[in-house]
Parts: sequence; structure tokens; C-alpha cells
Amino acid sequence: MTRRVIGADGCAVGWVVVLLVDGAVADVEVVDALTEALAPPVDAAGIDMPIGLVDGRRDADVAARRLLPGRTGSVFSAPPRCVVDGYRDGSICDHAAATELATAVTGVGLSLQAWRLVPKIAAVDDLLAAGHELLEVHPEVAFAAVVGDVPPPKRSWGGITTRRSILARHGVHLPDRFPGDEHVAPDDVVDAAVCAWVADAAAAGLPLLQVPDATDQIDRGRRIVITARPAPPVAPGRPRRPGR
Repeated sequence: MTRRVIGADGCAVGWVVVLLVDGAVADVEVVDALTEALAPPVDAAGIDMPIGLVDGRRDADVAARRLLPGRTGSVFSAPPRCVVDGYRDGSICDHAAATELATAVTGVGLSLQAWRLVPKIAAVDDLLAAGHELLEVHPEVAFAAVVGDVPPPKRSWGGITTRRSILARHGVHLPDRFPGDEHVAPDDVVDAAVCAWVADAAAAGLPLLQVPDATDQIDRGRRIVITARPAPPVAPGRPRRPGR
């Protein structure tokens, strides 16, 4: 049976989506809304966006920072549930109102970065409410899990080439061009691709890592965790001949 999965990352004009079919890149596209990418049914979807919210600090964010020494700034604190719900019902319309509510409910304000992502987080939250099964993937955690170390900063040349090489070693070969690529940052593409690679493991029933491995935090009946994929085991090589 053909296995179809997607990985998605938010970008300036919507979402960049990588489609894998049986583990290989079949398409890369830019869409306005995730519903477009999910319209043809997929077996799994990995999303670089907080999935599962609480009115306070998420254990998943804390655990992810511990896995990324020297790169903890790449894990932003997800907005509290009250802010996302307020955005949805129209009672929260700007950053000032959002951070005021967050402070009143949780004792901590809301970063501008988190506020800018609230529309996309709300869209993902709506998809969950509609019954879509989505996996939260943090690309930096995903790449670190594969190589056992934190790659170079993703917006650097070494960061992009390293990530493309990691993906290629695992069968995910990204095209040099695709429609709409001029509107997408390179790091958004590699992030969407590693999200798809994690989703492919879920669809194939392969082992997954959950960050944290234990938490009592639940939203919409689901444990709030970030999903990653360990590196596939390396087949033992043939014994080397003497003198070689």
C-alpha cells in the first residue's frame, strides 16, 4: 500500500509543504492554508508548530531546550490556551492584549514571536478539533536526534548544507527549485522536509521518540509531546581484510 505523508512549516506567505510517497520526495508546494495540503488524505502529517496548549509552561518546550545546548533560543514558549482561544473568538486582537491576558492568567507575558504565530497555531488547533491527526515536530530536535548533536545554525550556509545532507542520507532529496520557492526561506524548506521524514516513520510504524518521554499535560485528549525519529540502525559492515 502506498504511504503518503506530509511535513509542513509556516512561511511568510502561508505554509511550505513537503510530500513524501513511500519515503521519497514527491512534491514541494507552497499553500495558503494547511487544509489544502490535507485535502488528499495522508497517512501522517508532521507540523512545525505547537500542538496542544495549556495555560502555563509546556513540559515539551522545557524538555526540547534541554536537548539543544547552546541553541535553546530556537525553542520559543508556546502561547497559552487562553490567548489562542481569545484570538479565535475575537477578544484578543493585538500583542498588547495578548501579553496582558497571558500575564494575568499565567504570570508570564507573551513574546512578539509567539504572538505572530498565533494565527497559524489557531489554524492547527482547529484542524485537531476537526479530527485531523497531526504530529508536533520541532525541526532542531528532529535533526539533533538523527545525528546525535546540534547542527550549525540553520540560517547559515553550513546549517542549510548540513541539513540537506542529513536528509539526503535518509532518502529525502529536495529539489533545487519548486513553484513558489522565491517566497520561502531555505530553512523553512528543510524544516518541512524533516517534519515529513518524522511523519513517514509514524506512518510506517517505525520507532519514534517523544519529548518529553513522560508528561501529565494533556490537551484535546492527547499528551502534549514533540515527536522525533531516531537514526535508523547502521547495518554492520563486513570485516575488513588484514592489511586494509
